[in-house]
Amino acid sequence: MKSWRGFWREALCAGAALFSTAAPCQAPTFHEIIQPEVDRGRMAGAAGVMVTANEVLAFPLVGYANLESKKPLARDTLYWIASTSKPFTATAVMMLVDEGKVRLDDPVAKYLPEFGPKPLRAITVRMLLNQTSGLRYYADPAAPTPTDCCALADLVKRFVSLPLEHEPGRKFAYSNAGSDTAARLVEVVSGKEFEAFLAERLLQPLGMKDTTYFPNDEQLARLATTYWFSPTEQKLVPAPQGVFLTAPYGDRKVRHAPGGGLFSTGDDLAKFAQLFLGKGLFQGHRYLSESAVAEMTRSQLSAEVFATVPQPPGGGPDVPASYGLGWGVGATGSYFHPGVASTDIRIDPARGYGTIGLMQQAGDETVLAISRQLVDAARRHWDQTMNQSP
Repeated sequence: MKSWRGFWREALCAGAALFSTAAPCQAPTFHEIIQPEVDRGRMAGAAGVMVTANEVLAFPLVGYANLESKKPLARDTLYWIASTSKPFTATAVMMLVDEGKVRLDDPVAKYLPEFGPKPLRAITVRMLLNQTSGLRYYADPAAPTPTDCCALADLVKRFVSLPLEHEPGRKFAYSNAGSDTAARLVEVVSGKEFEAFLAERLLQPLGMKDTTYFPNDEQLARLATTYWFSPTEQKLVPAPQGVFLTAPYGDRKVRHAPGGGLFSTGDDLAKFAQLFLGKGLFQGHRYLSESAVAEMTRSQLSAEVFATVPQPPGGGPDVPASYGLGWGVGATGSYFHPGVASTDIRIDPARGYGTIGLMQQAGDETVLAISRQLVDAARRHWDQTMNQSP
C-alpha cells in the first residue's frame, strides 16, 4: 500500500483538484465556485487553504485584495479575521487550564473580583467561552461602539455595570463580552497583557509571524480591503471605517486588543488549523493537551441551552449547530469559527483535514451560500478520494 504522504502527493482530488482549475472530481473546484462571483461583481475575491496535520495541500487565490486598484490577492495578503479570533482566546485560556492555573468551573469572580456575587448563579470561566455568560456587550445595541474602544480592564468594568441579558448558563447568546472577559482573565492570571501572552505562548512558537492585533506598516500594505454589497448602489463598496475597528489599525494609542481584532494570513492560519488537527501537537511540540482540545471542540451546551441556539438559514452540514469553548460545533462533529468579514477556520476531525476560507466582505445571503457550497465541495472531493483504491 502506498504511504499516506505519497498517497496525498499522487491523489489530490481532495486537495489540489478542489483548489485548482483542474476538475477530475464531480464536485466543483474552488475557482469554479468563486470566479463567476468575481466576474459578476458580487465578490472581490477569496483565498482558500486546505491542510492535513502535516501538510498544506493547496492554496488557491481568486480575485482582488482591492477592487479599485485591481490589486490581486497574494499568498501573503493580510486579512482582518474578526470573530475567527475567538478560538485563539479560548486556546490561551486552555493553556492556563492545562497548567492548573485556571479551572473551567470556577466562578469568574475568583480571578476578577469586580464580578462579585451579582447573579443568583455565578458566571463561570466555562460560560465565558461557551457563550452562556449572560454578559451584555453594548449599553445601547442601537448605537454600538467599536470593538476596540478601550483596554480590557475598562471593557470588563463596563460589562459588570450593565444588567445581564439572561441568568448565567441558562441561554446561548453570542457576544464578544464573554471572549473579551476571558482575555482579561488571562491578563490577570498570567500577569501579562493579553496580546503579549498570546504572542509569546502561541503565535511566535507556531511561526505565525503575520498574526497580530496591531499590524505594522509593511503588513498594512498587504491588507485586503473589506467590502460590503450596497443594496442601493447594487455593487461592492468599501465597508465604512469605524464600524468595528478604529483606524489606524496599528496605533496602540487609539486601539486595544479585544476578542475580534486579530489580523492574519492564510499561511499563519494553516498552522493554527494544523495544531488542532494534531490534537494540540504541532511539529513535535505540544501546546495543548489532547483533553483540552477535546473539551474545546465538543458541544458544551445542555439540551435546554441548545434549544436556544439560533440555527443558520439554508441548512448545510453543520445544522443543528452547537458551541464548544471558542469553537462552533456542527452536527457532523466538524468545528469552526467564522468572522463578520467572511473568514473561517473549519476542522473535520473525523476525516482529518481542515479548510480556511478568506474573504473580506460582510456576510449576506450570497456569501453564506458560497461558503456552504465550498464546505460541501471540499467534503465531496475528500470522500471521493478516500473511497478510491490506492
